[in-house]
Amino acid sequence: MRLRISVFWLAFSLTCGDAQALGAGDILLTPALPPERIMVQNIAPLVTGDETIVVTQHHIQTAQGVLNYEARAGRVPIRNDETGEVRGYAFFVAYVVQPAGGKPRPLTFLWNGGPTTNSVLVHTEVFGPRRITASGMMDNAETLLANSDLVFYDPIDTGFSRPARPDYDKEFLSVLGDFAATAEFIRAYRVKFHAEDQPLFLGGESYGTWRVCGTTELLTKRGVKISGVILISGGVPGSLMPGTFQDAMYVPARTAAAFELKKLPPDLLIDKASTMKAVADWTYKVYMPALERLNQLTASERDAIGTDLARYIGVRPDQIDRKTLVMSNLAYRNGLFDGDKSKVLNQYDMRMVGSEHETPGRAQFLTDYLREDLGYNTDIAYTGLEDGYMPLPGPARRSTDERFVYNHVEITPEATARMQAGGGPPLSQPWLQNAMRINKNIKVFVAAGRYDSLNMCEGNVHMSAKLEPDLSRRFTQACYEGGHMMYRDQPTRLQLSEDLSRFLKDASNK
Repeated sequence: MRLRISVFWLAFSLTCGDAQALGAGDILLTPALPPERIMVQNIAPLVTGDETIVVTQHHIQTAQGVLNYEARAGRVPIRNDETGEVRGYAFFVAYVVQPAGGKPRPLTFLWNGGPTTNSVLVHTEVFGPRRITASGMMDNAETLLANSDLVFYDPIDTGFSRPARPDYDKEFLSVLGDFAATAEFIRAYRVKFHAEDQPLFLGGESYGTWRVCGTTELLTKRGVKISGVILISGGVPGSLMPGTFQDAMYVPARTAAAFELKKLPPDLLIDKASTMKAVADWTYKVYMPALERLNQLTASERDAIGTDLARYIGVRPDQIDRKTLVMSNLAYRNGLFDGDKSKVLNQYDMRMVGSEHETPGRAQFLTDYLREDLGYNTDIAYTGLEDGYMPLPGPARRSTDERFVYNHVEITPEATARMQAGGGPPLSQPWLQNAMRINKNIKVFVAAGRYDSLNMCEGNVHMSAKLEPDLSRRFTQACYEGGHMMYRDQPTRLQLSEDLSRFLKDASNK
């Protein structure tokens, strides 16, 4: 239970010595306040266009003991720097713990991908202090809040974030516009809450890794020191690997999925570790070189490669096109069970057939948490969980994904074809690598799920290894048993939290 307390009662309590002063971050790892003593404060706007920030006090039980923390929820205005005009409002939820011994704690900004998706997944399924379950919200004993202050960011046109005017959305719904808005949000948040001295980390999932890399380059070029970045289920953006590399490196994930689904030949089902080693070696040493000299292969060589590929991914040899020697992402997910439409592999976790079913009541649990537990009691619809007003009759609503523009490169017919075949968006650029060459201390954590059709565990390792030694040695790679949202497997969630806690400590102390 959380009790709202008036400003008068708050002042009275402080005067009587009934509670500690509750300024920003003024929380300690001490016995928690009982639930009926939780207080709500509002940070009033100082400038026209600002909105009130709601601040609440909470506690959870962790393996290290009780963790008392402050939660902040609100929207930061994104202003045009020349005119001061507000162009959009970016919603965030932040969690802050008073540092022990006065040493600044790390500050980690986190988001999901989409490219136009709110931050609910990384916020409430893995990293935040409260975690969504089938029965509602519960304490997350493994929260990264134990090691870093956290800020979960919803890009414009997601969650409670909105453009200030409808025609301003074009500024935010593009790759470069997204990076610019995110960089401004981070700048404004750090200034607003006097957080410039805290070691800075950026973390994102899927397309969110692009946002991490592009924003890291923007901030680094402006002189902002970033300690580390966290790339989840997005590979190593900007490595500029050719299409042959991607086509080859998607194979091991398919082998792993086919193993779990018992679709491999019997001899490959005896020992998973041996099978995965064999396919990794074949993919890198045989298959990829063959794709690179495709036009020089003889008919017998093509047949041998096609037969081996089919064997390693669990399909019939005649399902492999002998002209390309490639089975696209979409073709594989549709074809593993011979085209049975009731057995299409899940895009995000190929161990699953069909779509993952949403937990009943999930949206209500999450919106209640934001409005009630965190006190952000707005009537704006939370995009991605709720549907707000649209005029009827009227034109069909176009999703933000449909309106999003990839304006960082020229979109070629080849890139379009690859996207349509389930191969992901156009190649990203070396934003992160550029930043790492400027800031010699940036460290990188890369995580991938073994059964994710959109990622490549072995490919991530090869991509970072091809960089110059000064960059490649700063990468930490991890491949987890799981899909795109790898943390939905409990052992993986626990291991990911442990690995990232270690990464934050190491990168903060360099």
